Amino acid sequence: MRDLLSEIYAVLSQDEFVSETLDVNRNIKFNEYPETESINDTYIIIDEVDDTLPVEYGDNDNLALSYLIQIDVYTKVKDGINARKLRDELSYHISRILKEQLGMINTSNAKPEYDGEYKLYRSARRYEGVFYRAEIKL
Repeated sequence: MRDLLSEIYAVLSQDEFVSETLDVNRNIKFNEYPETESINDTYIIIDEVDDTLPVEYGDNDNLALSYLIQIDVYTKVKDGINARKLRDELSYHISRILKEQLGMINTSNAKPEYDGEYKLYRSARRYEGVFYRAEIKL
């Protein structure tokens, strides 16, 4: 099966805008949400929403699998940066990277959030990718 979380990490960590915005070695996580009060920088969290689903049938057999991934972006309010705008720009940039490099599409979004107590902005977007068995290498 395809290790899509690692592929997403690879394309994000190699992107110039992402690497200029945050420490890709420390602040991109898989399935690991930091405690809200401990977030003091920009974070990207990559998480699986569901197991793969068989799709695209031929000769009574599935030809492809659908992957559903959620990516959360957290930005901390700091002097000299507009954290809300940074959250929006980074979230959109991630959408473009996933579309252009992995063929994944943004299927839904959660309401953008602001936590006034911790001065933290968050967005959550879900992406779906359908990959045929030849691409999955089963």
